[in-house]
Amino acid sequence: MSSQSLKSQYARWLWALAVADLIVVLLFLVPGVPSGASLAELGSLRLLTTVVIPVVVLLLVNVLPPPVKAMLVYWKPLGWLPGSEAFTRYGPADLRASMQALNNKLGDLPTEPKDHNTKWYQLYKPVQGEPEISDAQKDFLMYRDMAVFTIPFIAVAPICLYHAGASPGAQWLGAMIFAAQYVLAALSGQHSGIRFVTNVLAVQSVR
Repeated sequence: MSSQSLKSQYARWLWALAVADLIVVLLFLVPGVPSGASLAELGSLRLLTTVVIPVVVLLLVNVLPPPVKAMLVYWKPLGWLPGSEAFTRYGPADLRASMQALNNKLGDLPTEPKDHNTKWYQLYKPVQGEPEISDAQKDFLMYRDMAVFTIPFIAVAPICLYHAGASPGAQWLGAMIFAAQYVLAALSGQHSGIRFVTNVLAVQSVR
């Protein structure tokens, strides 16, 4: 299954996250905005959440190439991808994967991160349609894009709150909320990436 078709499956969760972020800012960081909103303002908010936010989300998550997104999720140098430690760290730690079977299938297992990704990708392509693999890949892509989407708002939220007249405490709180959201999304992306990698190894080791 292509990454584009997988993205269509989790796009609504990205939009929901964006709407939730907007609600947090309005309800908790800018007191009085929701209660004082007119019908026209509420109509504009509805337009924002149903039309504008999906477009903004898609632009933000698609502007960066996958290697840069992976760097922001794994906190590793550029070029670090989910399979970079497939055969030295993730595979041996997974009880489902037989490293001996993989060694028999691939020959000598790689040791360099780039070679890891190349070999792992060779294993991934024939089984990418397996449910346990496509589901794990979808989760990885979703959390990765959530992390990437959140990063700009660590700076944008306090700036917007400053111009809205919010207190310095509210501005700092806004930045901390989005920073925490980014860390949680990145950690979830890391764990989902490991599951994605090991699912491929486990399926291929029994074939």
